[in-house]
Parts: sequence; structure tokens; C-alpha cells
Amino acid sequence: MSLPTSLQEAPLTEIENFTAPKGGKAFFFTTSDQVRIRVAIWNTESTVGTIILQSGRTEFIEKYFEVIQEFIDRGFCIAMFDWRGQGLSDRLIDNPYLGHIEDFSLYDKEFEEILDGVYLPSCPRPWVGMGHSMGGCLIASKAEARPKIFNLIILCAPMLSLKLPKPVEVLGLMVGEISKLGFRSSPFPQPEWKERKGWHEIPFEENVVTSDEFRFKRGGDLVRANENLALGGITVAWAHESIKRVRRFNKSDWGEDIGCPTLLLNATKDKLVDPKRNELICKTIPHITIAQIEGNHELLMERDSIRSITWNHIDKFLDKYL
Repeated sequence: MSLPTSLQEAPLTEIENFTAPKGGKAFFFTTSDQVRIRVAIWNTESTVGTIILQSGRTEFIEKYFEVIQEFIDRGFCIAMFDWRGQGLSDRLIDNPYLGHIEDFSLYDKEFEEILDGVYLPSCPRPWVGMGHSMGGCLIASKAEARPKIFNLIILCAPMLSLKLPKPVEVLGLMVGEISKLGFRSSPFPQPEWKERKGWHEIPFEENVVTSDEFRFKRGGDLVRANENLALGGITVAWAHESIKRVRRFNKSDWGEDIGCPTLLLNATKDKLVDPKRNELICKTIPHITIAQIEGNHELLMERDSIRSITWNHIDKFLDKYL
């Protein structure tokens, strides 16, 4: 299979001792609503299949170089893109450091267009839809809308739930509705200030996503190498729309239409999504495997011992079904 030749080449940021896996191609894809999305694909000659890898909020392709190489070493094609509003895809509001979306359906639509317009002609089957956090939320949403699009699904600490106090959740919904009067791109809540724009690097000791200092700081090094990758807090609109989307997973029969085998990598120390709630939600999927992993939110960016357990579950799942 071949990659598109008519698309504009896109850069990949590299730092010392952490470079892009060889043999890939990065380019910009323009959606029907004229948003440029950065896409990268490796190893299209694979005879094993494709990992369609979707990152979480604030993340970008470069952060996953290590994971991408690990899948290439297993023989897979890897396809990944930066969601609109983050990475090197187009930012959506004047403040580039705030995560913003007017409606989560815009994520769904861009995913649909890239699946059909880029991945379908370029990436060999079978397809494994794999998403972390917000990426897991949107993989799950796509699998519900198009039950046959993926052959397998891997959800890594997916944003099917949020660890929010009930008053904050209600406030987010209320403020989001009121914001339609004109302040949807305002920060929610008060941002972390960097030149009053909403981003600064969090010290490792204050982070809640990984216990691995090396990998955490590597992500910061990438952003320092290219500050266009930086993203901080969220807008009122993003908060409102994320809560609305997560509530869709609360239906008692939500997962019944997902027909393909699915693996939940459940981070039991997660402080951003609710692992107990995620387990209950995913038990509605007919062919579900649940792996309880004693780690923080970013299991693939955790310490080697936790990553080893995570990869063992991934390999066992893929070996069983591919």
C-alpha cells in the first residue's frame, strides 16, 4: 500500500537521543472544514496489520516515538495524527495554549475523514484502534458509530469517565450552556499562566500522570525544542463538550454494539479518569478483556516495570486475536 503523494510534508520534532522511527512519512491533511491536521504513518508494507494510535488531550505524535518503534518492531504499520487544536495541527482560537473545541463531533468528523481518505487506501488490514485518554474516548465513539471499522480495540486509561466532583461537573455543564452567549473560548478554570497565555511546564513532583521522571521530562524537552507543541489548560467549551461526551458512556447498554474484541488497560492509580467507572462501562462490551494495571494515567509513559506489564497484556491480546 502507498501513502498519499499530493499532501504537504509536515515536520517531526526530534531531540538528542530521541528521534523519529525510520521509514515514516508525516504530512498535513486538510479537513472539509479547512483545518490542517498533521498525520504520520510508518511501515505501510506491514503484513501484520495497522495500529491506529490516538493520543490524549495535550499530546502530540512525537511523544509516542518510543511506542511507535515498539509496534514497528512487532511488525505493525502505525498511523497517528494530532487532534485539531493540539500538536502541530491547526489551533482553533487566538490563544494557542488553551485546549478548545466547539463540539466533540468535530473530532469525530476529522477522524472519519482521515480514516476514509488517508488510512483506508494506505494502511493494511486488520486495523487495531488504540486510544489513550481522550483518544480512547474517541476510538470508543467511532467503534460505536461504525461497529465494523476496527478489527480490535485497545483502550488505554480511556476518557470514558472523568474524576470530577459532582458540583464541578454540574458547573461545567451550566457554564458551558451559558457560554453560548459569547465566552466559550475563555479558560476553565483559571489557567496556569505563562505570559498570561495559559501554559507552563509542570514540575515532575506535581504531575499526576506518570511515576517515570525520565519519560516525563522527555516530553518537556520536546516542547522546549518546539513550543508550538505546547498546550495547557482548557476552555469553557472544551470542559462543557467533554462532560457531555463522557455522559454518553453512562447508558447501561452503551457497549453492546461494539462487536470486535476489546482490551481495557485500566490504570488503577489514575487521578484523571475513574478506573472503577471505566471497568463498569467496558463490561457492557460483549468481547471485553480487562487488565488491571497498578500505574498512573499514562501507562505507556510509566516506569519500565509498569510498561512491561502493560505490554504483556497488549501482546497477549494481539496474539490471541490476530
